[in-house]
Amino acid sequence: MKKVLWLCNIVLPDFNEEFSIKKNNFGGWMTGMLHEMEKIGDIDISLCFPIRDKNRLKDSHCNGHAYYSFLCDMAAESYDIETIKTFERILDESKPEIIHIWGTEYPHTMAMLLACKNKGMIERAVINIQGLVSACAKHYLSGIPEKDRILKYPDTTSIKENMMDFLKHGKCELESIKMARHVIGRTDWDKANVKVINPQICYHFCNEILRDSFYNNTGKWKYEKCQKHSIFVSQASYPIKGFHYFVEALPAIVRQYPDVHVYVAGVDIFAQKVQNAYAHYLEKLIKRLDLSQYLSFLGNLSEEQMIQQYIKANVFVSASTVENESNSLSEARIIGVPSIASFVGGAYERVMHGIDGYLYPHDDSALLAYYVGELFDNKNNICECFSINSIKKMIKVVDCEKNAARNIAIYEEILDGCNGE
Repeated sequence: MKKVLWLCNIVLPDFNEEFSIKKNNFGGWMTGMLHEMEKIGDIDISLCFPIRDKNRLKDSHCNGHAYYSFLCDMAAESYDIETIKTFERILDESKPEIIHIWGTEYPHTMAMLLACKNKGMIERAVINIQGLVSACAKHYLSGIPEKDRILKYPDTTSIKENMMDFLKHGKCELESIKMARHVIGRTDWDKANVKVINPQICYHFCNEILRDSFYNNTGKWKYEKCQKHSIFVSQASYPIKGFHYFVEALPAIVRQYPDVHVYVAGVDIFAQKVQNAYAHYLEKLIKRLDLSQYLSFLGNLSEEQMIQQYIKANVFVSASTVENESNSLSEARIIGVPSIASFVGGAYERVMHGIDGYLYPHDDSALLAYYVGELFDNKNNICECFSINSIKKMIKVVDCEKNAARNIAIYEEILDGCNGE
């Protein structure tokens, strides 16, 4: 039985009760992969979670897995020496053959790689690319006027200062990718970026797995049952999600479809006690364009609530200024929602323009509005055509058994390399 240690950026939902923390709806690709690999057997996965409150730190067993925790400041710009020591202890106790590190976004990735190096295990460590903050930082300010980039509000930092935080995290990310021998990715975009950083790195391709409930609701979207002229957007909490570009497209949609309504999931940045600078910017933009009556901010939704919003929507829009591969776009498309995505990062690899969705340049609000209108009009049953074709494609892309088997094959490839085979 192969022993694998996963280093995660969050406590996975299956383990929230163990740490007496509120269940979250993030990291569905990790949960999905874990559940599928549990079915395969012949693999022993231990997990390592970041904890912010030292009083909640614990190592134990749950749901058939050993788990460990480490004290982590998610806002830190660099790794802590104590974290390296903690990881060395965890490596000694868990005795993994493979160390699977989920994400590059935080300094603890670097800390784990250094711990692996100190233990002579660097060749057995693999980083799973989720997003790349060093690459995303370049697009963070896209479409934000200069005066609004630097504008500061009481008790919060400016949008430009928030971008600088991305750059600071990006420095540690770059060092991690330079040190790593192996990465797992799923798009040309992430492969191109890691190869620029480290041309010698071994890139392993593996598609993601969604959460079980999305497979259970495959094809549930039906045109005759959706709320006509409604749009669903899954996130608007920071600039690279491109919601400001979407807002700029909305007046043209409103003029043609005055009954349009937009539902926005994710953190309700307007409901926060202290709004961030991007929320202030969006608030001004929405007020200036007189659009508030067309927008409903839903806050963080449960898995089931997300599914109901997908089923309800006439159109799903992913408006990001940069993206590796949008998990929300994959969820929408397997359910069958007609989708429009900005042609950025790796997102375009999920959509065949005019066949199973629409693609548009991320900063072309007029074209976004036009494509929304095309789907609202539904001439020649284009919504149903996009829906059917999306489902067919996504069933193959997010195939549970195939992708879990591929992940295990990657572990074998790494071990073969380590063993000189």
